[in-house]
Amino acid sequence: MRVQVRKCRFTGKIFEEKDLKKYAIHLRNLRAERAEKRKIDKVRATFTSWLNREKKKILHPEDIPTWFLKNQRKIMDAVNAGFGDRDEKFYSTDEFVKFSFEKARYSRVTSNTHVCPKGGVLNWSVEDDKPKGYPGWSVHVNGTLKRNKNHLGSYPYPAALNAVGLKTGSGGGGNESWGYGVSIFLADWPGLQQTILEMECDQIVDKLKGVR
Repeated sequence: MRVQVRKCRFTGKIFEEKDLKKYAIHLRNLRAERAEKRKIDKVRATFTSWLNREKKKILHPEDIPTWFLKNQRKIMDAVNAGFGDRDEKFYSTDEFVKFSFEKARYSRVTSNTHVCPKGGVLNWSVEDDKPKGYPGWSVHVNGTLKRNKNHLGSYPYPAALNAVGLKTGSGGGGNESWGYGVSIFLADWPGLQQTILEMECDQIVDKLKGVR
């Protein structure tokens, strides 16, 4: 007796006629996987250019939290596509409901012992033949990531910070309440560079006005 079968033309997997339900599930799952792959490929191709355009619009560090919350889904998708230097995953039900900065301090030599701007160098041992810091801000970030109970065992928020150029240092916590020390290097944020230029020009003018 010959058994009728169905062969998936995409994967080559064989299903007997009596297993049509399994075949339908297989096709549905395959369609979802391919849709997710297309989405990831698109994010990988467009995220960096999008982020560079967005950073030109951000003129003050205190504008970053509002911008992050507004664009959180795009940032989550970027993490899922491999940005952020961590093997983490966000889910469609995840939501950042809190994201705030505290104690932002600007310095021309923000530490590069553990993190550095893109194109910069780390200087773990503070060696004299390497830069001992880069212009930027040190800031503490507090946040809350609301997520399904089934996903509380993983913590993807540091990957989201690093994906946009908020370089994480010490910190941690649960998804409900976390905090990190973060470095915002001027070289990574072109809009902030313009603000610093204007600030330093104003400082020079003020000093000149005070010359007697």
